[in-house]
Amino acid sequence: MKRNMIFLLMVLIGVAGLTASGGMETVMQNPSAPAVKKITPAQAYERMNSGKSVIVVDVRRADEYAAGHVPGAILIPNEEIGSSVLEELPVLDAEILVYCRSGRRSAEAAEKLVKIGYTNVSDFGGIIDWPYETVAGSYDKQAKKGTFSSFRTWDINGKAIDEGLLSGSKVTMVNIWGTNCVFCIREMPALGQLAKDYKDKGLQIVGIVTDVAQRNGVFDRSKLKNAKDIVAQAGADYIHLLPSSDLIKAKLRSVYSIPETVFLDSNGNVIGQSYKGARSYDGWKAVIDSVLAEVN
Repeated sequence: MKRNMIFLLMVLIGVAGLTASGGMETVMQNPSAPAVKKITPAQAYERMNSGKSVIVVDVRRADEYAAGHVPGAILIPNEEIGSSVLEELPVLDAEILVYCRSGRRSAEAAEKLVKIGYTNVSDFGGIIDWPYETVAGSYDKQAKKGTFSSFRTWDINGKAIDEGLLSGSKVTMVNIWGTNCVFCIREMPALGQLAKDYKDKGLQIVGIVTDVAQRNGVFDRSKLKNAKDIVAQAGADYIHLLPSSDLIKAKLRSVYSIPETVFLDSNGNVIGQSYKGARSYDGWKAVIDSVLAEVN
């Protein structure tokens, strides 16, 4: 468990180095799709433990997955992969590693993913050739989406924070950002002003800074100082949280580009969609007003 948690933090550290989009992503199919990369289980294992953000996809049936699967793998049965971008894989340039039982279904699934438009797909064959650890247990799609209904973490000043943070507001806007993300930093002054303007209107803004840990999972003092300096210079003086294991499970493990923003109700349930990319004051105001109208 400890090893897996450190690995999750390693994955999270790589999030801020990924593509930071400046607006809503436009999903298009790629007419000149690259070829599927065929790799060995050893190469796949190396990629999973590289500290990069890698998505492992099991394309077998649910009963096969439950009997034993690669730790951290999500389940997308081969027959469920069609011609459209998958909800579980919203980012086309994410690194995807596919496997099945013997290699036949993974080869089919990988080819279909490439045809859809995914640009970084590798097939490492069948789990029968996987010499490393496997885990048993059924796949809960809703659980994989995560929840903010119960979490523990700290803010950037070291104060302990839990889900009680959400109870005082009808809506909490959670903005996920990184210190090396230009678009994230660019929108923070607007978010700081919005936090003030909506303070008495049932909405609070909370940030989660993703890239303040070292590869061993220990928070880096210099990175924390940098995050604090960015917040102060931007006037974004709302609460900014550190990435705990609970927050990784709730949302961060499914974030492939930043900034990304979600809205929560007072119980920690996600309201509507996730918003990828930065926006202006007016752009966010329109979104916020729409979300508040939905819950009122």
